[in-house]
Amino acid sequence: MKARQLEIPDKLWKDKRLPQETKYIYSYIYCKGFDRIITDINVGEIQQVVKIRNEGLRKSLQLLEELNYLIFKEYQNGMYTVKLN
Repeated sequence: MKARQLEIPDKLWKDKRLPQETKYIYSYIYCKGFDRIITDINVGEIQQVVKIRNEGLRKSLQLLEELNYLIFKEYQNGMYTVKLN
């Protein structure tokens, strides 16, 4: 799945506090959970979009949570439940 700028809010693309890979991760989550409030992801899915390990994904999700873009919970190693704000 290719991330396009039109698929996610413009404020995210203009936010200088977020690294580019975190923007792609949010874009993937946003596209996957478009009509849903809560979605499940795992590291393997994200690795198809961005080369990342579980620690990097967790840090990106924590940054997005601090900036109030989403809320996440890791229920198993590498498996996350995400709620978009």
